[in-house]
Amino acid sequence: MFDPTNRDLFNEQRQRFDWSLLQNGNVVRYDTRFQLDSAGNRLADLGYLVHRIDAHNWTSLDDMYDALAHTLSYQRSYGASLAAFDDVFADIGTYDFGSDPETTGTVLAIAGFDTVIGIDAFTAHGILNAFARQARLTALYGHPMLCLVESTATDLERVGGIKICRGSTWDTEPDPPRPFRSTDILEYVLHLHAESDAAAANYAAALRPILDECLDGVDRWQILGPTTASVDTARHLRLSPEGRQNMLITVGIRGEGDQAILDETIDDALPAVAGVTLDSMFTMFSPAGTEAHSKALRKYASLRCPSDRE
Repeated sequence: MFDPTNRDLFNEQRQRFDWSLLQNGNVVRYDTRFQLDSAGNRLADLGYLVHRIDAHNWTSLDDMYDALAHTLSYQRSYGASLAAFDDVFADIGTYDFGSDPETTGTVLAIAGFDTVIGIDAFTAHGILNAFARQARLTALYGHPMLCLVESTATDLERVGGIKICRGSTWDTEPDPPRPFRSTDILEYVLHLHAESDAAAANYAAALRPILDECLDGVDRWQILGPTTASVDTARHLRLSPEGRQNMLITVGIRGEGDQAILDETIDDALPAVAGVTLDSMFTMFSPAGTEAHSKALRKYASLRCPSDRE
């Protein structure tokens, strides 16, 4: 898998995701389900056989034994105790079940491992320790094995004499949902460096049809500007290059949706216009019943509803 006799090839192999894990041991920990799933997906892309188990709903050790036997394709009676798991993982390593010699290696990914710790911490450690011992042996005949666990515990005991490290994360977790309601006001502020008022107006004209598409389904929205940034506002913005001026375009939005998704949608669709550089875009959220909400309604008259009160 990793050939140090070929220096160029070896340097390339060490850039792989599996190297980033295997160099630190055969059992690794992840803080979140996203990180665990992302690691499993990357290993699957490298040709590993990935077994995924969700322990969140387990209430007893029998639930664990049942799930492992089912997922790894062995008889439940064969692995019905902690002592038997040395044999279970050894047989996986020799391709008797739960593995395939045509794959790069074998991965056991357990979500919700804190549930196992809560049921029986001794057994939870024993399972990982048995895996680590057998995985060290399987490496002797070219079968890399990894156990990935989702756990918030940062003090897991050593397994196979090696500390359990936090696994590599090569993917960025998406932003959590940020819902907004029809009673709220969401405002986008685009800060431009424009060489002229006309160039800024061209940017606004190019932006309108994009917003029509991005905001399809939103109850109502209104675009204002471009305007020259006031002295007070400009004080908080990055200085514009010589020959350009700080300009602002603002967009008020009222409806229902997820701001995290909308932020990404609008950011990906922003136009490129000659004579204009988009320096930054930021958002302001004004919940109903706040002074900021009343101020936003005064600013964006088209967002007003009959039920609104100053």
